[in-house]
Amino acid sequence: MIGLFFILAADSQAEVLSPAVVFAVSALLQPAVAGESSDLILFIGRFHPLLVHLPIGFLLLAFLLECFGRLERFQEAGLENAVPFSLLSGGISAIGAVLTGYLLSLDGGYGEDLLSTHMWLGITVAVLSLSAFILRTRFFDRPKIRTMYEGILLLMVACLMAAGHYGGSLTHGSDYLTRHMPEPLRSVAGLPPKRKKGIKKIEDLDSAQVFTDVIHPILDTRCVTCHNPEKKKGELLLTSYDELMKGGENGPVLQAGSADSSNLVYRLLLPEADDDHMPPEGKLQLTGDQIDLIAWWIDQGAPIKRKISELEVPKHISEALNKLTVKGTPFLAGTNVPGADSTVVNQLRSRGIEISLIVRDKNFLQVKYPESADSVYLKQLLPLSQQVVWLDLAKTTVEDSSLAVLTAFKNLTRLNLEHTKIGDPGLKALNTLKQLKYLNLYKTEVSDTGLKYLAENPRLESLYVWQTKITPRGVEELQQQLSDLYVDTGWGKAGTVLSEKDSNAVGR
Repeated sequence: MIGLFFILAADSQAEVLSPAVVFAVSALLQPAVAGESSDLILFIGRFHPLLVHLPIGFLLLAFLLECFGRLERFQEAGLENAVPFSLLSGGISAIGAVLTGYLLSLDGGYGEDLLSTHMWLGITVAVLSLSAFILRTRFFDRPKIRTMYEGILLLMVACLMAAGHYGGSLTHGSDYLTRHMPEPLRSVAGLPPKRKKGIKKIEDLDSAQVFTDVIHPILDTRCVTCHNPEKKKGELLLTSYDELMKGGENGPVLQAGSADSSNLVYRLLLPEADDDHMPPEGKLQLTGDQIDLIAWWIDQGAPIKRKISELEVPKHISEALNKLTVKGTPFLAGTNVPGADSTVVNQLRSRGIEISLIVRDKNFLQVKYPESADSVYLKQLLPLSQQVVWLDLAKTTVEDSSLAVLTAFKNLTRLNLEHTKIGDPGLKALNTLKQLKYLNLYKTEVSDTGLKYLAENPRLESLYVWQTKITPRGVEELQQQLSDLYVDTGWGKAGTVLSEKDSNAVGR
């Protein structure tokens, strides 16, 4: 077909194309020959989005004019007379779109396979449209040529639509057509459920992985649109930890342990109008909290498998992290408490107990005990009973009798008891904690009997009971009393109550 086009182009009727072709080729080659800066190439390439719509309009119009012009009711209107003009205009604009598209692609950042398919489809559209123009103006009176012309016209429209689809995939992602498809249609088409917008809220900050639960969701919602396998801007992929650490065409984008020396943070902080700013102007920008979290993570060594509770969390980062939790600020509205006694705080910290403010300008505290802590340590926390709202006793030596101290902690909203010897008697002391929203009992000795005490905690929202003596029946009875309670059993799908037979088959 390409050979046919060039043979026919030698005809005098195609001479009108020669100046356009020569000018376009000259514009493409001139920068390389004359040593012009790459800015000129990119400047011309940026006209591609403008020019690419011209052949779409002209060539679809030519197809429609050809179709409707053959209908009896439109024959007197002479619609067919405008077909050659539309084909020629579409062909010339297609050449312009192909050339500017090629120049734009030199900027990089596009998936090679997808880009190649889009480019060759565009070239095919240009060749087919000009071939159709020549056949329509010179040989249309021949039956065999007319049949060939009709086939070329249909193929041209098909390639035009395919080129448009792949162009949209390059710009907006391969799922741009189905991204907002309603759920019923997605089910019929066999597509997975629609992905929820925004960053998924964190259930438990203490056990959350800093990269998996905080940093990667930020990158995924703000940066991956330009840094994915289909559109690899600057040869940088941000779809995984390994790709992020690998960097792009200019090397690593971050230096673990130093946010100030990391190009990623530098680009995020540039003015939005700056060409090097990330994300580009017009794209959804990162918030100040999100940039702070990324910089903090890098300063902490850019770890992949460490929990938030294992890192040093400054006050402003603690506030930013709190906004990522399921319920936001976990305190009673309007509740005010006095500041904690600094002497007591310093004494506890000297014993290895981690104490920090949760929200700036608030006096509420989060406390994490070392694994060696026992009931004596817990009693020493009593002077801070008003201020402590998050308490992490995971892997400590506390026992049931130790929890009696917690009856004084009226503002406690989150309690982590995983990997302790706590059993049913210990839970009895918790029924006085009317503000308790989160309770982690993973790998404890708690059974269905202990769950009955929790029914007296009306604000309880999240309960984790994996690898305990609790049965599905006990969970079901508790959820009947606390209808909004989320229970993660670890038996199967989170929150799903299994039968007694199923639970016995799963090792606790």
